[in-house]
Amino acid sequence: MKPSLSRGKSKRESYQENYEASKKGGEIFFPQTLARDALIALLVVTAIIVLAILFPVTSEPPADPTSTTYNPRPEWYFLFFFQFLKLFPGWLEPVAAVVIPMIALLILILVPFIDRGLGRGWIQRKRVIGSGVLVVIIFALLEAAGAMSAPATPAGEESPLVQAGRDIYQEINCAYCHSIGGVGGNIGPDLSSVGSQLDRETLSTYLRDPHAMTPTTLHPKLLFTDEELESLTSYLQTVGAPVSFSPEAPMLVEEHCLSCHMINDKGSALGPELSTIGERRTMSFLEAFTNDPQSVLPGATMPTFRDVLTPEQIRDIAAYLSSLKGEAPSPPPPPPSEPQTTEEVSPAPPEPSTPPPVPHTIEGRSACLACHEAGIAEAPKIPEDHSGRTNETCLSCHDNE
Repeated sequence: MKPSLSRGKSKRESYQENYEASKKGGEIFFPQTLARDALIALLVVTAIIVLAILFPVTSEPPADPTSTTYNPRPEWYFLFFFQFLKLFPGWLEPVAAVVIPMIALLILILVPFIDRGLGRGWIQRKRVIGSGVLVVIIFALLEAAGAMSAPATPAGEESPLVQAGRDIYQEINCAYCHSIGGVGGNIGPDLSSVGSQLDRETLSTYLRDPHAMTPTTLHPKLLFTDEELESLTSYLQTVGAPVSFSPEAPMLVEEHCLSCHMINDKGSALGPELSTIGERRTMSFLEAFTNDPQSVLPGATMPTFRDVLTPEQIRDIAAYLSSLKGEAPSPPPPPPSEPQTTEEVSPAPPEPSTPPPVPHTIEGRSACLACHEAGIAEAPKIPEDHSGRTNETCLSCHDNE
């Protein structure tokens, strides 16, 4: 009901009179209003508990910077903002992420000062109610679009064996000594390209007993089960492993790609330059994009090739393009029957040497941090005096002097 204005009185005075009159027929705060609020709060908390029991939220594995199969996406309550950012090119993202939300927050703060009407009914507040409904509709549309949008980079499939190996790598804290992609420690070798440097048999043999292969290594002997060893080896083989392609792949790229793209100063500049495409895009993305560009990036002008090339040819092209990282990709390996043109005599392995003694001072035990810690995490601390405390694992790195 719209407040009536008495003749000769201001809006404030008339509103105060109507407010005092309406209070006489109202209810007191305690217990009526408080009881009603408590009942609603109880219903809300009960609904949250029921939802948590019926639809529990499962935790995902720890973030892994080496994974190329995971697509990060926000929770449902941020999907609208996730979709909103897609409407802006990269150089305008600061405006979308900071400036526009600040303007919206400022408008929300100023609403009480902008809306000075005395009426509180829906009919008297058409403009404000309409603006609120419009905002809710926009949020709902963005939320639905964000939930239904396909990832820009389709997630690849990872075998259960590789997943299990990835978990073992994290559980035994290999990153304390080794790094992959710049993430991890520097006590041991960098494993960013271990998959292209060591074959499966070498990795498995070394992990089973490092000192049997390299007597001078500081790597401890870890007691893996056969299943754990197989899983960890499978995972490490995927880290930095080279992508193989057939001898026909460069010819397919030259025939179907260089009319629009340029690779190593050869081709056309109509489309993006592809000489370093392997540094920016994964093979799974390139395969999906070549197959149907519109399904990956709506609005892409590149034609689809799914009706021109076979799936095997598209995969071959994607493998070749993913190997382009600024230098000419290595040619595919020759068939096994093809004789090698050159032979290199490998140097004789070094004579096994006696492992170094256990250092008597903590300051001299930097390599021991691979297995021990200096007062953090959950690993056993380095003992002040190793006498009588060395065990089989320590003796795999040191002798017992």
